[in-house]
Amino acid sequence: MGTRTSEGLSFVAADVEVSQDGVCWISLSCYAASIAVSGGDRTTGEVNVFCDERPIVKAGKKASQDVTIRFIYTEESPATVPMVNCPTGMYTGGPFETIRLWDDATGGEMWVRYWPKGKAAANFVFETGEGIITSFLDPQGEAGSGDPVLGEVTVKTEELTKSAWVS
Repeated sequence: MGTRTSEGLSFVAADVEVSQDGVCWISLSCYAASIAVSGGDRTTGEVNVFCDERPIVKAGKKASQDVTIRFIYTEESPATVPMVNCPTGMYTGGPFETIRLWDDATGGEMWVRYWPKGKAAANFVFETGEGIITSFLDPQGEAGSGDPVLGEVTVKTEELTKSAWVS
């Protein structure tokens, strides 16, 4: 029997940022409720030959990945949203309105980066590079629920890179 690790992490201290240009970043850390990553599967090929019961299997290319962020819908001024490397007056609304504008823009470009352990030196950061918004959901909910209203955005990217954060 192996030795059990106690080094597992939870996502409770994660930090999340989004950008339209990869330079000016908006923090979603106090808005984001979840991040889900899908895709990235490797295709395979196979062929059977007459002399054996087993197929010959070969590796193919990897598929793109989707990063979906669910975040709190608000109707607030941009002055309350933490930004990094952004000129004054860069955005005219909170995170929801800003991402909605990006979705309406030609190409729907969006970058995503997140730190599962929190944004601190030497912690790992996962980054999409330039991605494309493939889905943006406006607020929705139920009359009887007390849950906060959420928005949702999905970005398709070539890959997520992982590196140690250097602040």
